Order: sequence, then structure tokens, then C-alpha cells
Amino acid sequence: MPEHDEHTPEDLTPENEGEIRAERARMFTFGFWKSLLAGREGLGDTFWAGNYLAALFFIPVYILLLAIPPFYVLIPVVFALFGIYLLFVARAVWLAKPKGGAGIGWKIAGVIWTLMNAAMSLMMTPFSGGA
Repeated sequence: MPEHDEHTPEDLTPENEGEIRAERARMFTFGFWKSLLAGREGLGDTFWAGNYLAALFFIPVYILLLAIPPFYVLIPVVFALFGIYLLFVARAVWLAKPKGGAGIGWKIAGVIWTLMNAAMSLMMTPFSGGA
């Protein structure tokens, strides 16, 4: 049986919908991101939110920069910052505690995947700026 922590409702039923919504809303707070980057969230939340929820910020910024030609010069900066951020996420994934039966294999896979995302972003940095 999976372990229970303070972020997971005891009973995942419609009766606990408010508690579930509050937990998910927490993902959009500074405290959550601070905790995530410190590796104090669960492995799944750290991996998925760290890699992909953050993209909900990165992608609109990138598109906004693409839409305004004078800001093209900032595109490599955004790519570099996102790559550096992902290096911190990789560290957090390594520190995060797996919930339930997830083993070291998922942790290693998450770190490798996050490092590949970081490498892609950092390697694309010199080629991402507009002229």
C-alpha cells in the first residue's frame, strides 16, 4: 500500500474534491516551487511539474519574444535560463522521495530525462536568436 503524506488526500473520491483542488492550486505558488527545487516534493510531482508545468511559463514567454522582433535578442537568454533551471530540477528529482512502490529506476530515468531536456535547451541557445 502506498505511503500517505500531507499532500495526498486519504480518500481520492469526489467528496474530497476541494482538498484535491487545493493541493493542485498549491502548484502555482512560490512555496511549492521553492519546495520542489529543494527536492522536498514527491518524485512524480518534482519530475512532471519541474519539467512540464514550468513549460507553461517558458513557452508563452518564448512565443511573445518571437512576436516582437526587437526582443529576438532575448530568445537565447530565455533558452539558457530554462536550461539552467532544468539542471536544478534534475538535482531536485534526484533528491525527491518516490511515493509508493516507485524505485530507484524511476528516479534515475527522471534525472536522465531532465538532464537531456537541459542539454537540449542549452545546446539550442546559440542557434535560437533572431537576426
